[in-house]
Amino acid sequence: MSDKPRPIVRDTTGLSLNYRFWWRLQYLGFAIFGPADQQPHRSPREHLKQERALRVLRAHETRGTQAPQEVVEAAREL
Repeated sequence: MSDKPRPIVRDTTGLSLNYRFWWRLQYLGFAIFGPADQQPHRSPREHLKQERALRVLRAHETRGTQAPQEVVEAAREL
């Protein structure tokens, strides 16, 4: 477990416009109304980032393309 927060994956492979809108809204909601800053392994915002990275990684695997290193690192367990 790392104490360093993961970056938001900028690659949108496999993410629909609807998903990206709702993801951003949920992330913003956690930032404003969510719990106070927590360790990354307990933070709901970090879990959202990991879920997004996993979706992008799966989309790359399905298409048979190489995912950027940023995506692979962000998809790792907390």
